[in-house]
Amino acid sequence: MRRSGVLIPLVGALVVALAAPGVPVGAADAEPGVGVSRYGGADRYETSLRASEAVAGHAGGSLDWVVLVSGRSWTDAVVAASLAGSLGAPVLATPPDRLRPDATAFLQRTGVSRALIVGADSDADGVGQAVAAALGELGIDVERITRSDQYATSIAVAQRLGTPGAMGKLGRTAIVANGRVFADALVAGAFAARGPHPVLLSPPDRLHPGVARYLASARIAHVVLMGGTGAVHSTVEDAVKALGIKVTRLWGATRYDTAVAAAKLVAGKYDDGCFATTRYGLARAHVPFDSFSAAPLLGRLCAPLLLADPPAVPPSTAAHLNRVRGLSTTSTTARTGIALHVFGGSAAVTSYAVNNYRSDPLGTEGGRLRPKKPCVPGLGDEAMPILSDVFTHGASWTRDCTKVAYTGWVKPYDGRFYVANVDGTGRTKVFDHGVGLPEYSPDGKKMAFALGSGLWLKGEPVSHIWIANSDGTGLHQITRGDYRDDSPSWSPDGKRIAFAREHLLNRTHNQSYDDRYIAVMDADGSNIVALTRGGLADRSPAWSPDGKWIAYDLNQDLWIMDPQGKNGRQVATVYSPDHHSWSPDSKHIAYVTSEFVDDDTYSGGKRHDHTITIASIDSPLKTEALRYVSHLVTNSFRGTFTIIRRPQWAPDGLSIMYERNTHQGDAARTYVVPVPEL
Repeated sequence: MRRSGVLIPLVGALVVALAAPGVPVGAADAEPGVGVSRYGGADRYETSLRASEAVAGHAGGSLDWVVLVSGRSWTDAVVAASLAGSLGAPVLATPPDRLRPDATAFLQRTGVSRALIVGADSDADGVGQAVAAALGELGIDVERITRSDQYATSIAVAQRLGTPGAMGKLGRTAIVANGRVFADALVAGAFAARGPHPVLLSPPDRLHPGVARYLASARIAHVVLMGGTGAVHSTVEDAVKALGIKVTRLWGATRYDTAVAAAKLVAGKYDDGCFATTRYGLARAHVPFDSFSAAPLLGRLCAPLLLADPPAVPPSTAAHLNRVRGLSTTSTTARTGIALHVFGGSAAVTSYAVNNYRSDPLGTEGGRLRPKKPCVPGLGDEAMPILSDVFTHGASWTRDCTKVAYTGWVKPYDGRFYVANVDGTGRTKVFDHGVGLPEYSPDGKKMAFALGSGLWLKGEPVSHIWIANSDGTGLHQITRGDYRDDSPSWSPDGKRIAFAREHLLNRTHNQSYDDRYIAVMDADGSNIVALTRGGLADRSPAWSPDGKWIAYDLNQDLWIMDPQGKNGRQVATVYSPDHHSWSPDSKHIAYVTSEFVDDDTYSGGKRHDHTITIASIDSPLKTEALRYVSHLVTNSFRGTFTIIRRPQWAPDGLSIMYERNTHQGDAARTYVVPVPEL
């Protein structure tokens, strides 16, 4: 793994690059507009050392102070941020019982003469005597701050800090956070170090008495409360206000949103313009150790800390970065570049997650092309037909839902592929042949679909996956061989395609699906990998918009699995394998159930009923969107009945498009039905 700022001479070069806001920095393969610097190592201690080296580089290569904390105590790390910022020091994490050789070399190389240890004298969770002794042997003066618990320690650090800094016109500021939840306090680290603003820990349900006394004695004018009332109860806020102190509460629906709220708060609050920035820290949200040492570096760089997950930059984080860059669904050209400073190795925030954002920032936000208005204006409470053709088949939404792509029949079984407005106006022919259920790429520029080759093997047609530009140009085939390939589905980043494949040479006379399975490939058709074993009619893969799941039909049951083909689980039974579709938020799947129902009203008759059902992937909840009660058919199936199939969730999440077709296939119309309350 390539790292930025690993050695002091390299860090100096990094600092020069950072002198101009918006200049991409970091890895040599960075795309224009998004620079990436990673501070990550094999473990939390090496990651801490990488960030500490960058602080030293920013300081010119030498340091007077270092602040040491145990790599096992997040509470010590978060309260140390402000003190490190005031001393111009890094926060260096250490094992409790020893000073590592690489840390020793760093301290010697940077000329550190004084060390301040925050934490207990303990070989368990603190910084033990062996570490202090090793520092003494290096000729480093040692000072320790420790108290009976995390609350008292935070107060002692605040007192050692001296006069807290002002947050612009808000005045002298302190930060109060839950002493039992790390994420909110870590997010505050960047501006705590810059202020400096002491980070004071309190129980979630009451203001710690010692914290209250400190706020009064230090003449704090403004407190930033980190987290919602679930993290810091309203009684804490009321107690702070009772001291005559202004309060700003930073919170969001998730910890990612809280981090974004913090970045927005501090932007432009400081007289020197700090945090009105195009630089951001990025660390994983659910593990504290990666960002133990982030605060002093980010404080120097005026870069707020945002949060991510190992496999993905979450939508709220991506949305904030895109706003800073000037990206939107109406403006896909960035106005300015940004620099991301990523903390942790490849297991923390993966290169895939970062590169996915860099290559498709609006897609990472949750959909590159978002509808600007309802996909079906005027849709009421009942199903309604759309398009104007009598025969419409295999319809799909464009990504922004301004158009519908479909096969329209000139006469039965003689189709052309069209794109039209929802009401059928503005129809444009794309191909002189039909296309089965095309799917547009996440950026809306390409589409993937299956086409028959004209060849047959063992009584079945050979078909392959093709790609074309959305206007029909650039048509090219990406799969080959003695297969029936169909149902392509793009990954949200547009880099891979899942599809169903049947190896026709393995087909036997008595079994319809000997070797039919779900596979995934790169978008150019390379690197085909089977995800399922086949043999059970695996078909119709559909990638979830958040990229976490692939839904598919397993022997007429609806299943989901992760993109590696693992962690499979059943979502629904009594399932009709005529396609299925994810809700835009990836929480629900629409599919069709069909069943023959005895009808005593008619002698010897049955009804063939179809239902569009919506299933939650996280609960047993099922919701009916549409039920079609067919006319009577005979047991010999000689009568006609209607098929409901191919549900397609609209990109605005408000409606589901589907096909209503006679059993003989001589009539097909496209309808939409509103999504019921879920």
